Amino acid sequence: MLLPLLAPIGLIAWIYFDTAYWLEDGRLRYKSGPWKGAVEVEKVTQLVEGITQWVGMKPALATKGLVIRYNRFDELYIAPESNQEVIADLLAINRNIQVVKK
Repeated sequence: MLLPLLAPIGLIAWIYFDTAYWLEDGRLRYKSGPWKGAVEVEKVTQLVEGITQWVGMKPALATKGLVIRYNRFDELYIAPESNQEVIADLLAINRNIQVVKK
């Protein structure tokens, strides 16, 4: 009887304790609980700093993170500990990224 109540709590805890972002082989990789993926940094066109995205792919639990726009219509919201460090690391790989502060 408690299993239906514990499953969502377990999922939230898994996401909370297992969310990470890192750069590897020219890709920004992310892992958030059961979701994981990668974005090629060369395909990133824009970084929007300081907003919170409420819809779409959001491997993050915090607000005021980064929206990463890549390809033509794809977006990814992340909330690293330091937005500035991630922006600097991405710009070191791809100088053509436009940075927008909100």
